[in-house]
Amino acid sequence: MARNKWKAKGMVWLRRSVQTLCMLLFLYLFLQTAYHPIDRPGGPVTLFFQLDCLVLLATWFAGVAIPAGLLVSLVTLGFSVLLGRWFCGWVCPFGTLHQVFSWFRRGSLELRLKRAVYSPRQKWKYVILIGLLIGVLGGVNLVGWLDPFSLFYRSLATAVFPALNSSLHALFAWLYESDPGIGSAKVTTVSEPIYEVLRTHLLVEAQPRYYMGILIGVLFIVIVALNLWRARFWCRYICPLGALLGLVGKNPLLRLRKNDEACNGCRLCVAVCPGGANPDAPSNASEGWKPAECFFCWNCQSVCPKQAISFGIEVPSKEQK
Repeated sequence: MARNKWKAKGMVWLRRSVQTLCMLLFLYLFLQTAYHPIDRPGGPVTLFFQLDCLVLLATWFAGVAIPAGLLVSLVTLGFSVLLGRWFCGWVCPFGTLHQVFSWFRRGSLELRLKRAVYSPRQKWKYVILIGLLIGVLGGVNLVGWLDPFSLFYRSLATAVFPALNSSLHALFAWLYESDPGIGSAKVTTVSEPIYEVLRTHLLVEAQPRYYMGILIGVLFIVIVALNLWRARFWCRYICPLGALLGLVGKNPLLRLRKNDEACNGCRLCVAVCPGGANPDAPSNASEGWKPAECFFCWNCQSVCPKQAISFGIEVPSKEQK
């Protein structure tokens, strides 16, 4: 039993490590789009968009030629058929951001359980997905407004990065002009070399301004803040890419197994489930575990005091389909 628990915790830390690496890669590629003082353009910023099978589907529905790079998203689609919504829990940088802010939720166990259980409103994302695809067929392509990579990238480019860029420039300008310090020891002795590094690798000299940046920034803050109410609110209720991956991964080979006899009904697994996937449901229940809502984060198995939950490869039965 102890071995299984450590194995589950190992999977949790492996998932966190993969999430961190994907987030850092996304931010690195984003920063490569900025025009630095030497006017060096960015690198392969389309990498994550090429993994986005929602963009592939929308392009196909629009009846236009599909770029060869988008065919990479078939890998995402194929693995989702076999492993469920693993992409949402392990790769998606926007999902990782929501996961991080979900950790800051506070409240009693009872309150967290109330907000963590599956809600029928989680079907909203499927309605949003269908609506977006119908719009594409009708010649109105609004997928870019709610696609997680597009939304995250646009929020960073028009609101978050400009605000960070302006704030840091203003801070270091104030330090240079006021030159604070104690006696002969001046802050600028340290701050100026740091500023030079930031100007070379992060900050831009002439940051473009976008009139919609404030509105996008406010919406971005609201979307992220909703995680303090319900874990991964965006992923549960809105994300059309998550809805698509949930549909294709509704009956994955990687499945949650529950030992009903070992379970003591503590429901800690529900409290830490970011997707509202009902990991505590009895194995023989008609409304049991919901793989279309599961991010395969291994949180439930890692916190189970009785090790009544595990994951394994299993061919879905007719009742599970």
